Amino acid sequence: METYAQGLGRWGEERALHHIVGLGWEVLARNWRRGRLEVDLVARDGPCLVLVEVKARTEPVQAGWHRMVSKAQQERLIRAARAFLAQHPDRSLDVRFDVIAVLRNRYGHRVLHTQDAFYPLIR
Repeated sequence: METYAQGLGRWGEERALHHIVGLGWEVLARNWRRGRLEVDLVARDGPCLVLVEVKARTEPVQAGWHRMVSKAQQERLIRAARAFLAQHPDRSLDVRFDVIAVLRNRYGHRVLHTQDAFYPLIR
């Protein structure tokens, strides 16, 4: 049985997927996993490989994305990016980390997309 949080997360990922498809990005993977590492969405935006962390919340939300994605989560995303690149080596692509917050309220939802959310050295 799915919990409320799991259902909200799945719903948010679906909204985020529609958002990036609407931007014309090529979706490479959804819920990509390797061991304990996971990336919600992996896409290609022109010359960039984009790893997207999706955060779904019900409004009101008092925190920005930087409080939704902890330093530990950022480090896991960086490790996941390295693992993904090891399986899909395309040295021509730059790597970027985006955070998409999908906020739901009784009137609908809104999508807040932060590109280049943090800047690790990947290669």
